[in-house]
Amino acid sequence: MGQTHSIINFMKNTDEILMNTVISTALKAGDILRTGFRQQFEVEEKSAHDLITEYDTTVQQFIVEQLSKAFPGAGFVAEEEHFSTKGDPLLVIDPLDGTNNFAMGIPQFCVSIGVYTGERQPKAGVVYNPVLEELYHAQVGKGAYLNGEPIHVTQEPLKDTLVATALPFKLRDKVDWITQLLLHVYPEVMDIRRLGSAALDTCYTAAGIFGLYFEYGINGWDTAAGVCLLREAGGVAVDFSGQPYDPFTSKSIVVGSPAHVERVLHLWHESGVKLEG
Repeated sequence: MGQTHSIINFMKNTDEILMNTVISTALKAGDILRTGFRQQFEVEEKSAHDLITEYDTTVQQFIVEQLSKAFPGAGFVAEEEHFSTKGDPLLVIDPLDGTNNFAMGIPQFCVSIGVYTGERQPKAGVVYNPVLEELYHAQVGKGAYLNGEPIHVTQEPLKDTLVATALPFKLRDKVDWITQLLLHVYPEVMDIRRLGSAALDTCYTAAGIFGLYFEYGINGWDTAAGVCLLREAGGVAVDFSGQPYDPFTSKSIVVGSPAHVERVLHLWHESGVKLEG
C-alpha cells in the first residue's frame, strides 16, 4: 500500500510540475507577444490570405526550447515548423493563434499549448491572452479555470447566446457551404461573432461567453488546448457529423453545452445541407 501511494504521489507531483512549467512558459511567451504588439515587425504571406510574422517563429522557438529543456522526452506538434511527434508528453503548440489579428493591430490573439500523452490522449490545456492577461488552463479530471476561477459552459437558452464561427479563408470554395450552415443557425441565436482566434473562441465558449462555436478547416494546434478546457468546463466537442472531435484528425469542430451542440446538429440535419466531418 505504501509503495502504491508513493507512485500516485509521484504521478501527481509530475503532473503538477508539467502543468506549472507549461503555464509559466505560456505566460512568458505572451509577454513576448505583448511587447511586440503594434510595433514594427516583419510580416510575410505563408499562402494566400495567410500571414506569418517574425513573432510566430520567435515565440514558437522560445516555447519549444523551454519545454524541451524541462521535458527532454517530449514530442511536439507545432504550426510553424515540423518536429518529432514521438514522445511523452506530446505538446501541441500554436505560438500565436490569431496571427492576422496580431499583424493588423487587432488585440485578439493568444498562445495555445495542449498537453497530450504519447498515445495522443488529452492531459491538459493552457491558453493565454496577453492583451487582457487572461490565463485559461485545465487538467483532465480537475476542471477548467480562468485566472484561477472555475469556468463552465453557459446553461442559458441558445436564443440568448452569441455564437462564434469563422469562414475557411484557406478553403474559399467552402465559403458558400459554411454560409448555408450559418444561415440555418442564425435565426436560433442572439447574434454571430467572428473573432479570428479558434483557441479563444473555444475558451470563450468554455467560460460561457459564447453559447457555441463552430468552424471548418481547423488545425489541431488551434484547438488542442481549448478543447481540453471546453470539456473540463462541462462542454462537448464534436465534428460536423457529430463524431467526437479529435485535434489530430478532425477537419471541423462544434463546441458548446451538450444541449446547444445537439440543437445545432439537429438544425443542420433537418436542413438537408451536406455535412462533412
